[in-house]
Amino acid sequence: MDIALKKLDLVQRLLTIWDEAAIKRVAKVIEKEAAAEEDFTDEEIAELDKRRARYLSGESQPHTVEESMRLAREGDKA
Repeated sequence: MDIALKKLDLVQRLLTIWDEAAIKRVAKVIEKEAAAEEDFTDEEIAELDKRRARYLSGESQPHTVEESMRLAREGDKA
């Protein structure tokens, strides 16, 4: 299932919950997860901006998912 369909499924399931305590528990999990995804340092954001600028200028080329996974695995071995 791709990410868009998974999100849609979760929203549909959320709409079936009527218990206020359950809604609050779900909200806490979502808030925690959303906050975790936003925890980039200023240095990390600067590096991402630099990489994006290199990509947009044509200086660097994107990698496929498979290539990215291979590179990440090889980085762990070093």
